[in-house]
Amino acid sequence: MEGPLPLILVEGVLVFGGVLAFAWWQFRDLRRERERTAAREAARLTGSDDDDAQGAGR
Repeated sequence: MEGPLPLILVEGVLVFGGVLAFAWWQFRDLRRERERTAAREAARLTGSDDDDAQGAGR
């Protein structure tokens, strides 16, 4: 082995992958929250309380 370069490269790939996975998870969660908010708003405008009952248990 020639110095710590291979270990540094592996660590860099793992950190970069972790950051990408975390970003994907957060964007997925934001999309789901936007969909829930839109569904609640649509239910409120139509007068339906079905979605509100589900949201209260959260």
